Amino acid sequence: MISNLNGIVFPITLIFVNVVSYSSCVISLLGKNIFSTSNNKREIMMQSNSADWESYAKSTSSAIIRAHYFFTVWRNYLFLLHGLKIPQGTLLEIGSSTGQNSLRLAKKYKLKPTLVDTSRHALITANRLFRQSKIVPRLIQQDVLSLSLNHQFNFVHSHGLLEHLRNSAQRIAFHNHAKYVCPNGWLICWVPTPDILYQMNRWYLERTNQWIFGYEKPLLLKDFILFFHREDLQIRKICHPPGWLGIAAQKPV
Repeated sequence: MISNLNGIVFPITLIFVNVVSYSSCVISLLGKNIFSTSNNKREIMMQSNSADWESYAKSTSSAIIRAHYFFTVWRNYLFLLHGLKIPQGTLLEIGSSTGQNSLRLAKKYKLKPTLVDTSRHALITANRLFRQSKIVPRLIQQDVLSLSLNHQFNFVHSHGLLEHLRNSAQRIAFHNHAKYVCPNGWLICWVPTPDILYQMNRWYLERTNQWIFGYEKPLLLKDFILFFHREDLQIRKICHPPGWLGIAAQKPV
């Protein structure tokens, strides 16, 4: 089922999960200025923490996180990719964690998956999940900034990676996405954007000491698009569900 609100198309299930996710903090927000923290103090707070990706990888086995991946993340992918011609071939996910997105993509589009992540636990878990579905993934423990692979892929994607990097590191990371896309191949990239739902969720997680993601600076659409233009990628579709931006682009032949 689809709902169209002010030109933004998103699934009813996504609204439901967002309501559940944020309902615990909405009541506490009534009558308060939740964004009173100055920009400078907030930037210091954002930069002072380091991400705990091992803990995040371990948390992905919980029913709540698995439901989140299916009802929000995967539904977002489906809406972004709907109507696009995705060929069979090879898939690369950068910053894959346990690879739940790639597992579904590999099944739907008959893609041979390669997963790259810094977390050993995440890759071990991914290997188990894929083999349960009778898919054998290629697993690589590397950092996106020093990524070195021996070939290009038909489908390269990441979800929630670029926002954890600053300045030149962010540009290097995106370049390392683009350079591994083969001619006529696809690059799919998702980043959070600072809309009201993102800010509410972050406010709640930080103030209940549940924020484990370290430095994270959400991107505006105009800044996100620039990454694709710098790499001469042709943007085919943009999706903006609550809290996120997704762009699907192709590398010219």
